[in-house]
Amino acid sequence: MATRVLRWAACFAIGVLFLGAACRCEAQSSELRNPFLNAADPFVTRVNSKYLLLATYQNSITIWSGGSLGSLSSNPKLIWKPGDDLEQVWSPTLWHIDGRWWIYFTAEHRGGKHAIFVLQSNTDEPLGAYTFRGELALGRPAIDPSLVRVNDKNYLMYVQVDHGANSVWITELAAPMTPAGPNRSLISPDQPWERGDGTSHNYPVSEGPTALYHAGKTFIVYSGSDTGTYVYCLGLLTYRGTGDPTEAQNWKKSGPVFSYSASNGVYAPGRGTFTTSADGSEDWIVYHAKATRDYTYAGRSLRAQTFTWKPDGDPDFGVPVPAGALASK
Repeated sequence: MATRVLRWAACFAIGVLFLGAACRCEAQSSELRNPFLNAADPFVTRVNSKYLLLATYQNSITIWSGGSLGSLSSNPKLIWKPGDDLEQVWSPTLWHIDGRWWIYFTAEHRGGKHAIFVLQSNTDEPLGAYTFRGELALGRPAIDPSLVRVNDKNYLMYVQVDHGANSVWITELAAPMTPAGPNRSLISPDQPWERGDGTSHNYPVSEGPTALYHAGKTFIVYSGSDTGTYVYCLGLLTYRGTGDPTEAQNWKKSGPVFSYSASNGVYAPGRGTFTTSADGSEDWIVYHAKATRDYTYAGRSLRAQTFTWKPDGDPDFGVPVPAGALASK
């Protein structure tokens, strides 16, 4: 828990430092230059040919939008700020359910524990007004909410942080504010690469789960190891195609599938989220990383690059590309 608090504090400080830079408008362009935004924990989706991006930023919920990945940083819109009773707002994700948009995010009441909170859009417009719906009833401290859809059902994934490790749990959602249970452990950080192998920071971590779909296969991409280490990386869970998706035995774990590149100057790549190019011809991963090998939660920024698929249908993320310009269709 302490590491997560430090992580949030560092990100908040960095967000304040770079607020002016992030809000300065740049020319609308299809060119994307890595890193493209000083933020962390990205989540991206496309709605009506427009990219929508959320991230951990300024202890608030902001949505960046644009017709290309390269234009996103030019168009921030503040959606919601908490009152004095809530702090440590991070990891927002956006979902369209039953004709409304729902934002699930992490926060905590002052002096309390981390929990999942929810905003509901007032209309079918994702950039319109939202109503605060309060805390999701999970019965335990939780962070990093996201959804995966299996067999026409929505499942909430979240990270439990109160038992000596960060581990991914899952429960069915009967409705946006109604977890149907049971809550089950899905990803336990039992591998060396999920425990900071090669560093002195060995707190077990699996966090930041994000769904990815391709050619009839369902994946969960998640982050492993302490965020402050340079070995923070991505792992992969693959649904076996049958059985209850809340049972860990019905998934196959592999990893790491996306790791740091010293030669390219990119360390601690994690929190992957996925989209396509505007013309649909390319698959893109958006993630956060930093430019130092040092143990720190500061300096994380958002980056993006294309990825491909292996013959067996699994994703091939390659290696993190160096800072600089990329063509974004």
